[in-house]
Amino acid sequence: MSIYISKVENGDRFVKFHFGADEWELPKLFKEFENWLFANVDSIEAGEWIADIGFSPRESATGGGPIISTEIMASCLKIGMAIYISEYGE
Repeated sequence: MSIYISKVENGDRFVKFHFGADEWELPKLFKEFENWLFANVDSIEAGEWIADIGFSPRESATGGGPIISTEIMASCLKIGMAIYISEYGE
């Protein structure tokens, strides 16, 4: 799927960034999000943000997933970003 970064203003969501198109595996998408977040956190004004990471389950997956580290959590808190993890079937 992909990653949509939206800003919430007056109750409405506005997509500000979109990346990771054509990628469906959550671990790869989350790594892309992590890289984007660390590269951009200092240039994004605090407010109400949503990172929506859309993925499909991997056929070979047997459990586990990406780690949401304390560094990621701290960066999200700094700018007011919630993370939505959206699973899509076939």
